[in-house]
Amino acid sequence: MGWLERFKSRREPRKKEIYTRVKTPYCDKCETEIESLDTSIGDVIEDMGAFLYTGSEGKLYEPLYDGAICSSCGLKLCDDCQSELTDRMRCPECGGMLNTITVSRLPKEK
Repeated sequence: MGWLERFKSRREPRKKEIYTRVKTPYCDKCETEIESLDTSIGDVIEDMGAFLYTGSEGKLYEPLYDGAICSSCGLKLCDDCQSELTDRMRCPECGGMLNTITVSRLPKEK
């Protein structure tokens, strides 16, 4: 099989792969469940017109959640509680960076 046939027979990226074995995130402030959004970073990039080659997407198709998690202490905040902060990019507990919640940032289920 030549390179042209391999290029034509590329499989589609795993956009809607089901991610399991992670704990359901709950807001540490108001204790509500942080829901998964129906989009990913890869979807947003493709909507902007970019083309991702198979194998280059990595973690881009992980589902995004409607909240933030601290990269230092693991504090989780829903979008409503995060919007109440004066500095939305810093953790109110430890001062670490708040990042959008993705599956890879969530603790694994035991």
